[in-house]
Order: sequence, then structure tokens, then C-alpha cells
Amino acid sequence: MRQLAGLAILILIAAVPSSALDWSRDPVDQARAQLAAAPLSVAVAPAPRRGGGGGTPGQFDSYVFSLEWTPAFCEGKGSLPECARLTPDAFASTHLALHGLWPDQSSDPSHGYGYCGVDAQTRSLDRGATWCRMPALSLADATMSRLSVDMPGTASCLENHEWYKHGSCSGYGPDEYFARAAGLVEQASTLAFGRFLTAHAGQTVAAADLRAAFESDFGAGSGADLTLTCTRAHGDALLLDVRMHLATPLRPAAELSSMLLPVAGSGNCPSSFLIDPAPGS
Repeated sequence: MRQLAGLAILILIAAVPSSALDWSRDPVDQARAQLAAAPLSVAVAPAPRRGGGGGTPGQFDSYVFSLEWTPAFCEGKGSLPECARLTPDAFASTHLALHGLWPDQSSDPSHGYGYCGVDAQTRSLDRGATWCRMPALSLADATMSRLSVDMPGTASCLENHEWYKHGSCSGYGPDEYFARAAGLVEQASTLAFGRFLTAHAGQTVAAADLRAAFESDFGAGSGADLTLTCTRAHGDALLLDVRMHLATPLRPAAELSSMLLPVAGSGNCPSSFLIDPAPGS
């Protein structure tokens, strides 16, 4: 009986998606890592997904705007298409790139809102190894061209995951959703904190200096609203992800600094960390 009880517990644990357990352990990064490790010819069984039939669009009170530092993400993931193609002169080698723009409900600590109106078959394909098998999105050539620069993960069909899990709840169509997200990335690159990172690629910086650069555009004390996530490679702490909460409805990208919400940030970065340079730079 005790053996049966133990087996039941293990089955229950295995059935809980990692994204339901810890918002800081990003399921997208895990899925992209799985894609790097799994041969494309091997079918990957879909993981259980929260939300049943999905949420209802528009029932959220903020966006999580997540930006990644791609050279750090690509450490040890050279088999991913976006990492294999990362050259020193690529935008994402020296600028923050789009990870996601996620409608969020402050009342939901599990951050489970998503998949609005998305059918079970499509949700079942939401794994890194099968993103490219999800229904194709109708994106204008100009939008896809911007995304290929601003979100290198399009090489692995990351846009499909981002749309079906997150964008489907935004109230926008796919083209406007991604055009707005790309505009925010491009605006961030022109602000002081974006320029700070570009200028210090390949250098170790103090977290306090990055937050100070952020405050020069977003206002005194706003640096505390940033979540800075780091990873480790070659014995160094590397900046991996920068997140902030933005107000809804979204305003034009040029008004990014006025959209920031005073939501206390967190993260795991130490007091200083390396801004990882692109391979070969």
C-alpha cells in the first residue's frame, strides 16, 4: 500500500507543468532547450497544459514585457537555429531582444492566464520541438521581417508559442500584437538602459548602474521595478532576462517609459554580472 501511495504521488508531481510551479523558471527557455537537445525527427509527447479550454481575451490588468540577452541564452545551445545564426553584427548580439509580451492577471500568482480560444490540438503542439507544427500565423511580411531581427527565436517558430499562449489573450490580432511588441523592443534599444547594455557588451557591470540608467528614462526609484534574471556559464554570472510590467491598454511604443507599472521587481542576479558578448565578437 505504501508503495502504491508513493507511486501515486510521483504521478501527480509529474503531471504538474513546470510553468505552474515557478514563474522564474521560464517554461519557454526550457522548451527551447528541449528543442536544442531533441532531434527534430523524434516526436515529443505534449505536456499537460493549464487552463482547460483556455482563457477569455481581455481579462487581464497588465503586461509582462520580457526582454532577453540572446548571447547569454545561447550559451550551450549552439544547435538551436537562432543560436547557430547569431553573428557579432546581429541586432540581438548587442541589444535586448524580444522574449515575450504577456497579458497578466495580478490576482493570479500562478500566472496561468493564456491560450484564449485556442483548441486542444494546437495546445498539445506547444512544445519547443513542435512549435513549427502549430497553425501558421498570418503575419504581414513587414511584421515578420521585424520579428526576425527583434526576436531571433522565430528561427525556432517561437512566435507560434508566444501567440497561442499569450497573444491570443491580448485582444489584438497576431499582426498588430507582434508589431506592437517589436515596436517596444526597438524603443527599449534607444533608451538609456538599452544603450547602457549595448555599450557594455562583453563587460562586467554593476546591477546598480543598470538600474540607474533605467531610472534616467523611467523616473527615480523605477529601477526597483525591474526583474533581472541571470544564468551562469564559464564561472560567470550572465544577464539573461530583463522584465517589467506595463499598463494596459498599450500606448504607442514611443511612450514606453510612461507605461511602466510600479510592480516590485525581483530576480536572481548578483550585484554585478557579465553582459555576454556574441560568439566570435
